[in-house]
Amino acid sequence: MNNMKKVTIIGSGIAGMSAACYLAKNGYNVNVIDKNDNCGGRLSKIEKDGFIFDKGPSWYWMPDIFESFFNDFGKTSSDYYSLKRLDPSYKFFTKNQVYDIPSNFDDMCKLFEKIEKGSSKKLKNFIEKAEFKYNMSIKDFLKMDGQSFSDFLKPSIIKNLNKLNIFMSLRKHISEFFKNEDLKYLLEFPSMFLGGSPTNTPGVYSLMNFADIKGGTWYPSGGMYEISNALKKMMKQLNVKVNLNTNIEKLYIANGKIDHAVSSNNDKYKADIFLCNAEYPFVQSNLIDKKYQSYSSEYWEKKTTSPSALIFYIGLSKKIDFLEHHNLFFDEDFDKHLDDIYNKKTTPDKPLFYICCPSKTDINVVPNKNSENLFVLIPLSTHFEPSEKDIENYFNYVIKKIEKIEKKDIRNEIKVKMTYTRKNFIHDYNSYNGNAYGLANTLFQTAYFKPKIKDKKIENLYYCGHFTVPGPGLPPSLLSGKISSDLIMANS
Repeated sequence: MNNMKKVTIIGSGIAGMSAACYLAKNGYNVNVIDKNDNCGGRLSKIEKDGFIFDKGPSWYWMPDIFESFFNDFGKTSSDYYSLKRLDPSYKFFTKNQVYDIPSNFDDMCKLFEKIEKGSSKKLKNFIEKAEFKYNMSIKDFLKMDGQSFSDFLKPSIIKNLNKLNIFMSLRKHISEFFKNEDLKYLLEFPSMFLGGSPTNTPGVYSLMNFADIKGGTWYPSGGMYEISNALKKMMKQLNVKVNLNTNIEKLYIANGKIDHAVSSNNDKYKADIFLCNAEYPFVQSNLIDKKYQSYSSEYWEKKTTSPSALIFYIGLSKKIDFLEHHNLFFDEDFDKHLDDIYNKKTTPDKPLFYICCPSKTDINVVPNKNSENLFVLIPLSTHFEPSEKDIENYFNYVIKKIEKIEKKDIRNEIKVKMTYTRKNFIHDYNSYNGNAYGLANTLFQTAYFKPKIKDKKIENLYYCGHFTVPGPGLPPSLLSGKISSDLIMANS
């Protein structure tokens, strides 16, 4: 019995809000603290001149995980927002062709067959195997707290180890089925959602292909920020206290426990338990004295994080005919882009990029029906801070591509232009090296090998979010909140 134990959660990203809801539901006195002026972390929004931009995450995959979360509280997602499945799921640009990716699986098989003879049958086999990994991951891996390696030695896991393709790269696994470069790129791109590349992401993550092709791509009316709104409403209903614009600067430790946290204005926050949704490396390196740090700066330096990103928020007074809601530009050398980011740690001269155009689906995110809302994301190295000249060059690079395909000038139609860079990630979220979404899911950064939820040296300190289990992305963040709260409750 927790006897109304007090929990202070530092950081109100999706994992922090998820944990707050679970803990409050189970009788804990929960206080959430965030340095910013709103909850949601990267899942926030920007409004300007009638344009509403999702600040960060823009893909809604794995709707079953969201539903499971709401079901835990006797709710459904429809109690908070309406979902629409996108069709096409997205538009995919390659060197050779442009593809509208259908939401219907039979149509997807037809598309594959058209591109590579005999591939429709192979796709069915590939997705069947991916579905097995997805279901097993949901049942076993994604709910584990990663504290003990023995958890991963369950008979069901050992028995199916070969089927999981854990020790094979995603690229190699995909290449066993398909030869066509376009098809391989189409199946490889989700690895970037996992913070890595297809060469260092384990083959087990073909489960994301199942999530994509069978689970579908969805959109919550009003924008992705509605997910954040939903969790804020739940926290309010569960009497979670929230302190915004409050920057925690130090965790004071006595007798192996955090005694209190101190904010920049010298306010003290005492609690029985502290849960950090703030960036794990930042907490370790900046809030805790060195002798209490479980992970050294050298440890973090050896880790592979997700890329950083250069983001443009663009409001247009003209429609862009060729764009769909989601658009992936893989029309340049994928491997060169990855090599520039991860190995050379430099700026790609011809980067791949992504455009989200939610105004194709939702008129409420633009000032009028003739306007267009563009979110442009270019993955960049965490070791590279773009100069003003770099930013302008990349902006021109994207605009020229749009104008070439659209066959019309759009520069004079730009009404809003905002930029978000590596230094913004660091400023807003204390992001380690400016990473966009956490620790990459490489083989030795998966499950048990991730930084632990329960601090190794401080008895009442826990972590959640994209640096610990299960990993980066919105659905894993929701699960991270549940896993961390379950561990807290088990130890209380």
